[in-house]
Parts: sequence; structure tokens; C-alpha cells
Amino acid sequence: MSNYLRQEFDFVERTKKIIKQYESIKEEEKYEITLLLNCFVGLLILPQQHWYDNIPETLLMEKDWGISPENIILNGNEESKNVRNIVRHLRNSISHYHFHAFNNHNEKISEVKFEDYDLNNNKTFEATLPVESITNFLHIFSEYMLNFMDSSIQRNKIN
Repeated sequence: MSNYLRQEFDFVERTKKIIKQYESIKEEEKYEITLLLNCFVGLLILPQQHWYDNIPETLLMEKDWGISPENIILNGNEESKNVRNIVRHLRNSISHYHFHAFNNHNEKISEVKFEDYDLNNNKTFEATLPVESITNFLHIFSEYMLNFMDSSIQRNKIN
């Protein structure tokens, strides 16, 4: 039995390809936001769970990560709006089904509101993000994690 070193890497990479392949589906059969939120598992949750300590603690900047810090509200705990904290809260929001999609009056979903709560059910996080920002963030974050995982796999092959 061999040790499959690329499992997380391949899962993230294949999830990104699923989104790309989806572009060829007929418009009336598309459910982009549903697909996007489902793909959080492969693009955000899995890397966050397995590689948490390697997620950068750099401050979230729209030009670098695709999400504007102004769209994020952190309640309590004096948390920083850094990438690791935002990823953790987004992961919790998706995993515990604390999100709501909104349309812009033309039946097309335009933004998603994410919320996270502590063990006492106090809201600790809220982010209302345009769909484009979510897509950009997931792309940037997954590329960052793929690069990190790939370099980690290469180091393991050498050792």
C-alpha cells in the first residue's frame, strides 16, 4: 500500500476544474451559486482543515485576496481581519449552513451573506459579499494553497 501524497492537492485542483467545466453548460441549466457554495468544500474547507497553520495571517486586502475588508464585520475578541481568521469564519459559515443568498431584483443571485456564531450563539462574524468577490477569493486562496501544498509534496519526496 502506498502513501498518496497528493490527495488534498488533487482534490482542490479537480474542484477548480469542475468550476471551469461548468462554463460549457447551457445557461438555463446553470446554478452557479449553488455550485460555487458546494465547491467551498474543495476550495476552502478542505485546505483550511488540513493546512490551517499554513494559511497566511496577512491582513485581508481586496487587491490581494479579492474581498474588501469593508464587507466584513467581526464582533468581539478583537480579531484581526487577516486571511486565516476570515477563512475560518467562512468555513464555519458554510459548514454550519449560516449563509443566505440574495438577488438584485432580476432573479440572479448577486451576493451572499455569511455569518458565524460562537458556542453561546453570539454572532462573531458577518460578511455580505458580491458573488464576484467570492469567486475571486476562492480562486486566489486555492491557488495560494495549491502552491503551498505542491511545495510541501516536493519537500516530502526529497525527504
